Amino acid sequence: MAQPRKNRLAQSTSPYLQQHADNPVDWFTWGPEALARAKDEDKPILLSVGYSACHWCHVMAHESFENPRIAALMNAHFVNVKVDREERPDIDAIYQKVVALMGQGGGWPLTVFLTPDQRPFYGGTYFPPEDRYGRPGFPRVLSALAELWAEKREDALAQAETFMKGFADIAKGTDEDAAAGVDLSLASHGAWTEAGGRLADRIDPEWGGLGRAPKFPNVPGLTLLLGLAREELREPAREDLGPVSRALHLTLEKMWRGGIYDHLRGGFARYSTDREWLIPHFEKMLYDNALLLGLYADASVAFGATGERAFLRRVVEETADYLVADMRVDQGPAAGAFYSATDADSEGVEGKYFCWTPAQLEDALGEATGELFARAYGVTKAGNFEHGMSALHRPEPIPPALDLELAPARAKLLELRYGRVPPLRDDKVLTAWNALAISGFCRAASAAEVWAEPLRAQRWAAVASRACEALLAVHRDADGRLLRASWEGVGHTRAFLEDLGLLARACLDLHELTLEPRWQAEAETLARELSAHHRREGGGMFTTADDSEALIERTESQHDSPLPSGLAAAVEVLGRLELGAPAGHGAPAGTRELLEQTLSRFPKASARPFAYAGLIDAAQWAGDRAMHVTIRAASPAAGQALAAAVRRARASLPWPVALSCVIAPTKPEPDALVCRAQTCSLPIPSSEALVEALSER
Repeated sequence: MAQPRKNRLAQSTSPYLQQHADNPVDWFTWGPEALARAKDEDKPILLSVGYSACHWCHVMAHESFENPRIAALMNAHFVNVKVDREERPDIDAIYQKVVALMGQGGGWPLTVFLTPDQRPFYGGTYFPPEDRYGRPGFPRVLSALAELWAEKREDALAQAETFMKGFADIAKGTDEDAAAGVDLSLASHGAWTEAGGRLADRIDPEWGGLGRAPKFPNVPGLTLLLGLAREELREPAREDLGPVSRALHLTLEKMWRGGIYDHLRGGFARYSTDREWLIPHFEKMLYDNALLLGLYADASVAFGATGERAFLRRVVEETADYLVADMRVDQGPAAGAFYSATDADSEGVEGKYFCWTPAQLEDALGEATGELFARAYGVTKAGNFEHGMSALHRPEPIPPALDLELAPARAKLLELRYGRVPPLRDDKVLTAWNALAISGFCRAASAAEVWAEPLRAQRWAAVASRACEALLAVHRDADGRLLRASWEGVGHTRAFLEDLGLLARACLDLHELTLEPRWQAEAETLARELSAHHRREGGGMFTTADDSEALIERTESQHDSPLPSGLAAAVEVLGRLELGAPAGHGAPAGTRELLEQTLSRFPKASARPFAYAGLIDAAQWAGDRAMHVTIRAASPAAGQALAAAVRRARASLPWPVALSCVIAPTKPEPDALVCRAQTCSLPIPSSEALVEALSER
C-alpha cells in the first residue's frame, strides 16, 4: 500500500506540526515562504494554531484536515499556515485577540483568516465539519470567506481595519490606567494584601480552587495566597489556620485527592472539567507540574508535612519522581532537560491510558484487593468518565494503614499501565517551561532540607543543575543569545521575554541552593539580554526582542496564564538583582528606573489579581519589605550552613528574601550581611543570629 505523500510539515522542528505531515492540506509553516505565496497568489491566509496535547486540536484535525474534500477547499482558496503555539507564543497572543474582540472565548485550536499582509478579518476556535454545537460547519465558513475575498473584498479589508483598531485600543488601555494616577504602589504591602484578599474571596469554599468549572490550578494566584498564609501563620495568638490558610490548604488537599492528580505515577493533568477536580482533560504539561512541584514544596514547609498534612510532601516526592522518570531527556545534547507534554488521548480515546473499571482492577489485583482498591479510589461499575471507565480519585480520606496496605496494588497497576499504549509525548524542549522545572526542583530540594532528607535534597539539586546545563548548552545561538526551543538537540527560535525571565530566575534559584558563582553570573548575563532587547520606553517589557521578526503588533506579556507572565518573571529577576547590588551582584544599568516606571503603569492591578497575581507577587521584590542576604565564605561548601539557615527561615516568612554568596578564598570563617531598605547589618557569623535577623518585621 502506497504511503501518503508528506507535506511541508514533515520537515518541521515541532512534533505538533509533524502530526499534520500526512494531511492532504498544503500546509506551510509560518515564515517568508508562506507570506510571499499569499501575496503572489493574492490569497488570504488561513492560520491554524494549536499544540500537541490539545484534545480539540486533534478532533478538528481528524474531522477537517484529514478530510480530502475540506482540504481541497482550503488549498484552492487559502494559503494554509500551521503554528505550534508553544514555539510561537507571540503569534498566538496577537491572534487570540481576534476571537476576544468577536466576543468569543479564546482557546485552541485557534482558526484565524488573515489578509496577505497578516491583518485578521475573521476568526474562531474549533469548527466542526458540518453545522453542529451551534457552530457553522468548516466547509461553510471556508466557502463564505472565499466568496467574501473574491467578491466583497472591501468588506473583508474594512473588518481587518476594525480588528487593528481594536488591537490599538487594547494596547492603549494600560497606559490610560497609569495616567489616571491611582496612588497604590504595586510594590506596597497594601497592594499585595488587597490582591490576596480578592483572591481568597473567590476560593470555592467546598472544593477549593479559584472559580468554578472548568477549574485550573492557577498557581500564580495560589502562590500569592501562600504568602498571605505565611503572614497568618506568624500571628502569635493564632493556634489554628486562618481563613486564607484554610482556603489554600483545602485547595491543595482537594486537588491531590481529585482525579486531576495521577494517583499511580504522580503529577497533575492540565485542568478539571468540573468543580470537584474529579475528571480532568488528561494531558499532562511540564509547566503545570513544575509550578505545582514548587508550590507543594513551599506549602509542605509553611504548613508542615506530617500527620494530616503528609500529603503535601507525598505530592512533592511523587511529582518529582514522575518528572524524572517520564519527562526527562535521557540522551543527546539536551540530556537532563525536560520534554514538554503528554497527550490526553491514547488509541484515539481520551483518558483510556489512565482510567479503570472494577473488572480490570479485580483481574489485576484479585477479587478482594480489587474491591478494596475500587472503594478507596472511587472506581464503580457505572464509571465517573466515559465508556464506564473511572478516573482514580480519593472520595474519602484513606487511613494511613490502609494507604500503606494498598501501596503494592498501586505499584502493580502502574506496571500494568505501562503496558498500555501510551499517549503521545511532545518531545520538544522549551526554555521557559524547563526553567520552571529547574526552579521547582530547587524549591523541592530546599523543602527536603527542612524534612531532614539531605540525600533527597542533593539528588533534586543535581536534577536542577543538569537541566540548566543542558539548556545553556543547547539553547544559545552563535552569538550567545538565548533560544526558545530545541528538538532532537538542535536549538531554534529567538527567546521570548518569558524564556529570559524564567531562566534567569532559575539560575538565581540554583545559585541560592548551591552557592556556585556560575549560576549568579548566568542570571546576570540573561538579565542584560532581557534589558537590552525587550525594554519598553516608559516602562514595561515587550514579549519579543527588538531584533526579532516583525509582526503586525509587538505585544507585551503582562497577564498571567497558567504561567506567571513574562513581565512578572522579568520584574522578579531585576528586583532580586537590584537587591544584591551592595554585594557587587548588580542588575543591568538603569534597573531601578525601569522597575519604577514599569510598576507605575499598573496602579489598578491589585483589583485584578486573576490577571496580575504573578506581577503583584514579583513587585514585592522592589518593595521596602524585601531583604537580601550576602554570605561571604571561602567556598560554596563553607557557606552552606548559613545558606541552609536562610532557606529554612524564609520558607515561613511572608516577605521576600534573596540570597547570594561572595567567594573570598582567604576568609577563615563565613559570615552574612542582611540588607533591607538600603540599610545593611554588621557581619553575622551564626545561623541562629541570622535567622533572628531575617525574622524581624
